[in-house]
Amino acid sequence: MDSRRFTGKEGELISAEQALRITEPFQKREQEITLRGENYVKAEFFGIHTFNELMSIHGETCVGFRVYYGITEEEQTVADQKSAIGRGTKRPTSRLVLIPVDAYGNDLTTTARLGGMKDMPAKKEAMKGGPLCPNEC
Repeated sequence: MDSRRFTGKEGELISAEQALRITEPFQKREQEITLRGENYVKAEFFGIHTFNELMSIHGETCVGFRVYYGITEEEQTVADQKSAIGRGTKRPTSRLVLIPVDAYGNDLTTTARLGGMKDMPAKKEAMKGGPLCPNEC
């Protein structure tokens, strides 16, 4: 068996204490992030039904997900309503994009690879836009 082949067992289960040790240093940077004029994102939630729907598109071909980091321009977060930046102002906001992956490590996003047709409706092949914490979850 090719050692590069993904099996769906990648990743590691860790304790809550380990998770806290990993996430806490980032969370301490909240003020630094907001002072740069960006929305602070502690976490992003994705529902199990949305995961299942995305997995069902690819059936057994999907053995896991690759998580890409991205940035969108979004309205200020609820916690920032008192900031000097006015309501309605869009600010850089960290976002996650989840892409199904096959056993060979290929992203299962055919339209992105093929370029798609201009007037065709885009296929929903990835997941984004979960509620952001701390304000929405």
